[in-house]
Amino acid sequence: MKPPTAPRRSGRRERPDGRSRREELIKAAAALFAAHGYRDTSLADIAARVGVTQQALLYYFGSKAGLLHAVIDARDGESVRFATELATLGGVRALDRIPEFAERNIADPDLARLFAVLVAENLTPGDLAHDHFVQRYRNLRGIIASMIEAGLRSGEFRAAVSPELKAVEIVAFIEGVNAQWLLDPDAIDLAAVTTAFTRDLIKTLTAAP
Repeated sequence: MKPPTAPRRSGRRERPDGRSRREELIKAAAALFAAHGYRDTSLADIAARVGVTQQALLYYFGSKAGLLHAVIDARDGESVRFATELATLGGVRALDRIPEFAERNIADPDLARLFAVLVAENLTPGDLAHDHFVQRYRNLRGIIASMIEAGLRSGEFRAAVSPELKAVEIVAFIEGVNAQWLLDPDAIDLAAVTTAFTRDLIKTLTAAP
């Protein structure tokens, strides 16, 4: 489902701090969605946080659904760019940077929490952002599989392995340990666990058959 198209605007002035009003609204919505979920956050809640009317939100996004898609697009862009960058490396060089997924979550736990909450709210076909997250994980698995395929072609990886199955395993680890860390950050050293997983993964893939 595509978000409704907001009315076209021209000559929109930027706020003194350099952020547009639209970006400010997206940031506020993201914070509330992360804290309370999309379903339990109203347009009135978001408008009150920024100090605007609900009509202002509708002007920019058309609907609450449009705002959700704007939040996802804005917050997902950097993750997509990072994963795509790794795909250009391939092999050991790419997998060796898996701990950066953890570093990015540690640097911005609210963003990590936002996506964990939104995924949980969109598990059922027909949910507003279900198709987006299905495609997101397919793309991520595909990128990781391509890293492993590159290592197999170059001879770096000698283990007999299915790139597609190994990609599922890696994504499952990243998402699973992230969920545990969000729930109990004092008990989970996200950086250390991810680094250890990556070291063992590369050791397994480069081991002689």
